[in-house]
Amino acid sequence: MEIRKIPELLAPVGGWPQLKAAVQNGADAVYMGGPLFNARIKAENFTWDDMKSAIMYAHDRNVRVYITINTLIKDSELTKAFSYVNFLYGAGADAVILQDIGLARLIKKYLPQMPMHMSTQGTIYNTQALEWIKAKGFCRVVPARELTLEDIRVFSEKCHSGMQSCEVEVFIHGALCMCYSGQCHMSRIIGGINGRSGNRGLCAQPCRLPYKDENGNEQFILSPKDLCTIEMIPQLCMSGIDSLKIEGRLKSPQYVATVTSLYRKYLDIYKFQGTVDVQKEDKVKLLQIFNRGGFSSGYMYGNQGSKLLSGDSPKNQGIYIGKVKAVKKGSTLIDIKLDNRGADSKGYDKALSIGDGIEVRGKRDTGNVISYLKALTPYSVRVGDIKGEAYPGDKVYKVTDKGLNIEAENSYNRGEKKKLPVDMFFTAKLGTYPVLDIRQENISVSVKADFIVEKAIKHTVDKKRVEKQLRKLGDTVFEAKSVAINADDNISIPISVINEIRRQGVASLMKKRRSVYSNRKPLIEREIADIKNIENLGNNDILITNSEKHNGLFLYSRASVERFILKENFGDKEADSIYIPLELFMEEEIYNKLSESEKNVIPYILNVSKGNLDQYIESNFDDITEKTKKTGIMVGNPGWIIRFRDAGIKVYGGYGLNVYNVQSLKTFNEDGVDIRAYSHEEDEYCSGDIPLMITEHPITLSYFTDRKGAEYITMRWHSKDKYLIFEKARKASVCNAKRNFMTYIR
Repeated sequence: MEIRKIPELLAPVGGWPQLKAAVQNGADAVYMGGPLFNARIKAENFTWDDMKSAIMYAHDRNVRVYITINTLIKDSELTKAFSYVNFLYGAGADAVILQDIGLARLIKKYLPQMPMHMSTQGTIYNTQALEWIKAKGFCRVVPARELTLEDIRVFSEKCHSGMQSCEVEVFIHGALCMCYSGQCHMSRIIGGINGRSGNRGLCAQPCRLPYKDENGNEQFILSPKDLCTIEMIPQLCMSGIDSLKIEGRLKSPQYVATVTSLYRKYLDIYKFQGTVDVQKEDKVKLLQIFNRGGFSSGYMYGNQGSKLLSGDSPKNQGIYIGKVKAVKKGSTLIDIKLDNRGADSKGYDKALSIGDGIEVRGKRDTGNVISYLKALTPYSVRVGDIKGEAYPGDKVYKVTDKGLNIEAENSYNRGEKKKLPVDMFFTAKLGTYPVLDIRQENISVSVKADFIVEKAIKHTVDKKRVEKQLRKLGDTVFEAKSVAINADDNISIPISVINEIRRQGVASLMKKRRSVYSNRKPLIEREIADIKNIENLGNNDILITNSEKHNGLFLYSRASVERFILKENFGDKEADSIYIPLELFMEEEIYNKLSESEKNVIPYILNVSKGNLDQYIESNFDDITEKTKKTGIMVGNPGWIIRFRDAGIKVYGGYGLNVYNVQSLKTFNEDGVDIRAYSHEEDEYCSGDIPLMITEHPITLSYFTDRKGAEYITMRWHSKDKYLIFEKARKASVCNAKRNFMTYIR
């Protein structure tokens, strides 16, 4: 029988219950955040002390632990961030998941033994970026969620090629962002001066809010359905992916248990059978535990258009079970006519149970946890108590299933399910000390009992009884795969001796397993203090470090290019350079006019060039390099840095690189990149039309407003396959000559 290679199953952990749920339901690895610098800082997370215990709990069960440090980090925070990574290394973390390239620089330089994974917040989406990623010391990359299955296959192939291999981790289930991760500023900017930045772990999820079109109609135009790829497991496994990642560090332990167990089930089926046929009842479980109007395939099969969106509601929509048939006046009881689509795989009579949560959606949404249930006919039931008003014809949804939650809770609350198989060899020879050897994978231990084997007087040792006692591993993380006994005849050994040698053997094996991590030697405080002094951490600032001050004008649209360049209307006399889209720069008419102008005009590549723009650059690379020899080119993503630099073109860095501290600045400077625009996390570096989102999804509204009346407009990018959202009323200020400053004009 052919046994196929399958990727790691990586589960989300937001707290202790979720950790147990993930581990006990078959996760090969978990990812979690601590008290600092993680993109889900509002999750329960773990304290410093808890981190050690959590890592040990997972490692004891052969589960790897990756710690999220996936936010941008200020200069003043770098020492604390590096000390935190050093602590995690000593605690045994298997890797850190990073966004900030400056922190990565410090880790590679001073703690190279700590594996680093590039977060999806790093906005890596093309193979051109991989050489750069590998050179920075990353051993794994989580590419953008916008990659198709074919993109993933090509990406994985490239990752595993060359002198230095790099693993690929892909999201397979859970929430999707509308914007490319790492490039979203909507939460920060619409919140004003105290806006909650997604790049700082505080995203307020404005994509889940309703927005009004110009006629005042509300729509959830930015809210995607959750991703579900359980039926794509064969294709995902064959694409060369190393890790399949479930999203959900803010989700319940029941969610983590349910989703992890089902992906574990079908990964193992594929491993041995080569095919996957997901049962209807398992699909229902995934929907029931959480869905936003069903699931989508995300971008796995390309752009799905409106199929991506959650529809009328961004929250958990549960499963539709029927409509209100009658409402008893003055009562909290309602009659429900069950729909055959809502009866799920259990049948009509099992569609609802006491303890389930339902929502009634109509004129006024209402619902409650069912405390009363009576079957009226095979197709209708009476339930209560319902809070609020319901009306005949209102739709009824089951949003929580008590039975499913109990099943999930039992999976991680009732003893150890995650058992490690061991081989046991027991030797007992007359006149010697009994010996127990235990082997678990490549780790083995040998323990000797404090008892000399005696000749039997009344009762000889029963080998079956010895085996039974040795197999009693109880609530330990081990189970006996095999027990071999080599014992003389007619000998006597007390059962208490066998029990004790088993306990000693298990304890010795656990100690040896843990020593793999306990032998790590993190840096001591003096060494960290030396690093702080060497790198001048906390004493310098990105605003004053870049010696060459620069003021730029950054243009997006054809109209702004015509306004500020072609019509000889410079606008801001203090601007040193004007940056325009590469697509416009390469147009013959515009290029010819620029050649005749004295203005310093530099073309730029949009932060996200995946798709048409990447193809255009690849197809026209020679022509582009010829025309940018004098001007240079600005990049907003690592993808094209090495290619243009090696072609002899001066490379400038844009805001999409998210340079937020001096270490990040040094990283790009060392690659020959002149950073002209810093991260938009700080308004003092920039003003004007800052894109709130860059998305693949074709936003149907060119204009919309939020619940506070703020106005937004969308712009279709020149490559025709990207959409940008801007705040309509945002004003541009005058360039500041005292520091690097960029003014953005839509």
